[in-house]
Amino acid sequence: MEYPAHMPADDSHSNSVDGNDVAFEDHDYASWEEAANTALRGRDLRSLTTQTLDGISREPLYTREMHGVDKTEPGLPGRSPFTRGSRAAGNAFGWEIRQTHFAQRRDVNKRILSDLENGVTGITLRGAPTEPDLLASVLEGVYLDLAPVHLTPGSSLAQISALITACDRQADDVSLLRNCLGLDPIGRLARTGRSVSEIEEEAAQGADLAAQISKSHPSIRSIALDGSTWADAGASDGQELGAVLSAAVMWLRSLTAAGLSLTEASRQFELTLSAGPDQFLTTAKFRAARVCWARIIQASGGEPVTAPLAIHATTARSMMTLNDPWVNMLRTTTACFAAALGGVDAVTVEPFDSAAGLSDDTGLRLARNTQLILHEETRASSVIDPAGGSWYLEELTDELARTAWKIFQQIEEVGGIAEALKSGWWQASIAETRTARFTALANRSTSITGTSEFPDIAEVKIQREPIPHDAIEPAGEKRCEPLPLFRWSTPFEELREASDTATSRPTVFLANLGPIVTHIDRSTFAKNLFEAGGVRAISHDGFENPGRAAEAFASSGSKVACICSSDDVYLESAHETVDALRAAGADLIYLAGSPDSPVISAAEIDGFVYRGCNVLEVLATVHQTLIR
Repeated sequence: MEYPAHMPADDSHSNSVDGNDVAFEDHDYASWEEAANTALRGRDLRSLTTQTLDGISREPLYTREMHGVDKTEPGLPGRSPFTRGSRAAGNAFGWEIRQTHFAQRRDVNKRILSDLENGVTGITLRGAPTEPDLLASVLEGVYLDLAPVHLTPGSSLAQISALITACDRQADDVSLLRNCLGLDPIGRLARTGRSVSEIEEEAAQGADLAAQISKSHPSIRSIALDGSTWADAGASDGQELGAVLSAAVMWLRSLTAAGLSLTEASRQFELTLSAGPDQFLTTAKFRAARVCWARIIQASGGEPVTAPLAIHATTARSMMTLNDPWVNMLRTTTACFAAALGGVDAVTVEPFDSAAGLSDDTGLRLARNTQLILHEETRASSVIDPAGGSWYLEELTDELARTAWKIFQQIEEVGGIAEALKSGWWQASIAETRTARFTALANRSTSITGTSEFPDIAEVKIQREPIPHDAIEPAGEKRCEPLPLFRWSTPFEELREASDTATSRPTVFLANLGPIVTHIDRSTFAKNLFEAGGVRAISHDGFENPGRAAEAFASSGSKVACICSSDDVYLESAHETVDALRAAGADLIYLAGSPDSPVISAAEIDGFVYRGCNVLEVLATVHQTLIR
């Protein structure tokens, strides 16, 4: 039986209030728009529309009339274009719960076994040894045919050989082995700028190896399509997806040249995409990935239904913070949940303390429990494509798929992802996006809770062991500039570190004028802003006149002041307060409020602090004044 993609509207909705059925009135978009404009009190309704880094508009309301007509049909789960999932049953049995471990770490075997005994179903090994016996000691006690051990993308041929040998020694039936071997010369080139030989040659060698392995180990996936490489460098979601599509096409050419059919070649891939703190955009990205993949297979002459793509989600390393790391648990929970709703096959959750170094047992336990709770208790995988039918998510999926496909075509026009890297074109494209991200972080339109917003200046920093270098050092000829690791919180953390290690912590005096109710909003805003850079804010309940504020400032020992109050108070006493603070020795004076308000001229003070200002510029100036 065929079911309509969207059920018809029911105009008989009712709501039971105190036992009575009260019918809701049926309103159209125009009536909602009128009500919204009234609520906005003069603001343009278009101000509620935001844009992603890919330029996709996110509107305040999505309706059947405006977003459900003439759009790409999302289909049904297990059917083209596979927006709603690769299988008709979805992920009814859940996803693979992965945990990453460093092979060179002390007691790594003990930690791996602890994870597997407590709910983890797959292990990713970073820096795996190249000697089979040494690798076997790392994996002692692990049933490799039950719990697959994967290699991180960019692993060497020697590491792959060691893992295959270790698996063959233990497994009675090699067809049960489900490892991912991590062949990814593109990702290694992007991260290190080096490759042993030309990428095309490495791809041909890797394809020959994958073809050989597929004959004896039919369930092992040899090729890693790692989008997190691009995301870690600051790429947008569309850029991340477009780049992995280009890498996939390169591999398809090599694998089919090595004798594999299109269906057999597709079974060699595992696609890894980053899962970020934006829940809806993350879910849409995984859905869009399947749409784009189906189009590639179809354009290559294959049947998408016979060539599903295995998708692995890893929570974004770029969103992890060093300061107030406990908030990372909220970010990774949101990211993991979004990936699960997107229908992924495996998930890796970064431990909350990963930015500080090697995660301790608490970090590893919380990372796996985040998945276990979502997997077992919330049953996040029990509903097949819960995003299906949402006008917003269907539209977002469609727009993201179109954007990623356009970027993929642009990469192919310059010769593919390898040529795009070697020419520097791709690094420049990501740099533009990284600059846009930096601007959004600086003005806090993209906020980082616990770092750029609501910082805890008195927090005790966690200490962790340093992360070891991989056993295999970057080798080969330099062929391009490597991509940087762009962790969003780094600019604020550098300022915090400078403040924390200064001879004495820098301070700013908040010259709060009038009663608390008059200044509380702006003084709280200013306190959070300055403390995001490790500058302690000295606050007071309020001063009755500028003279009292100047006296308190002089005794505070600070050299920077920020005036906080209402516009009405500013009109009465801002000029007098500035003069009094200057006379009391203030080197810098800021005013909490918009520079567009005619309360004082920019020439009289050193700057304004307001929602949308460049916070990093303000903090850098304060640091230059206070930290010698």
